[in-house]
Amino acid sequence: MVLSAWITLPVIMTAGVILFLCLISTAMVGFLILKGKGNIPFTWHVHLAWLTIVVAVLHGILAMAWFFGW
Repeated sequence: MVLSAWITLPVIMTAGVILFLCLISTAMVGFLILKGKGNIPFTWHVHLAWLTIVVAVLHGILAMAWFFGW
């Protein structure tokens, strides 16, 4: 009940858009590293992957809290 008081559908949708952008940027950095274009260290790809995982978990928790009315 506590979380559902401030979680609305636009908040979940915004988290989903941020998640999608994180996923695309992680894939793009990995692709650029694989092709040898640019001067991007591999650690950027790893950090972006961790950020994507964190945002995905947050997005999932928000969606479940809204759906189940927590």
